[in-house]
Amino acid sequence: MVIGTVATLALYCPRCGKIQKHNISRFAMKESVRRELICSCGQIEGILTACRHQYLLNIPCLVCQTNHIICLDGKKFWRTPIDKIYCAQENLELGFIGQRQNIEDTIANHKREFDSIVCEMDNEDYGEHIENPPVMLEILNRVHDFAEKGDVFCRCGSAAVEVQLLPDGIELDCVNCGGRKIIPAQSEQDLSYINTLEAIEIIPERRSGQKH
Repeated sequence: MVIGTVATLALYCPRCGKIQKHNISRFAMKESVRRELICSCGQIEGILTACRHQYLLNIPCLVCQTNHIICLDGKKFWRTPIDKIYCAQENLELGFIGQRQNIEDTIANHKREFDSIVCEMDNEDYGEHIENPPVMLEILNRVHDFAEKGDVFCRCGSAAVEVQLLPDGIELDCVNCGGRKIIPAQSEQDLSYINTLEAIEIIPERRSGQKH
């Protein structure tokens, strides 16, 4: 039987939005040892503490505006191929735990999925300039969920909406009146914002007969 001695925690940074991979050595994580998990931008993404037969992950969540304490089973911590870490209240993905290669493969699959969506929308030129692809993909999926339920519409009464990807957001345009709404898609704060919505409503473009 092969006993794992290294696990990887991959966490989305609450400051820059990028995902940072942290290798955790079994020999370094002794009882009561605390390890700060720091992003390349300098932000502390979480604190991991060894406690008896489990590990406690203290991780900030911008959606809940608080810190979550996530208990990770000791055996599962070292043996799981890959598992997701969630904000339990909002079901928001905060990162991954598992073997580094599996995590990298999953992140690569997410990127391919995102690139595929970009290509389908005929916006290949934006693909290389998206500021935060994981957050963009998550918010794009949520916009799609709203649309499937008929909860994307314009105040003019039309539900015919076109979608455009921007480097830092998603633009929704009403085909009928030209109304426009931009959903920001750069950071965890933007994920928090879309989670507060029950529907996405576009405001019709104001038209004025006055000349200036």
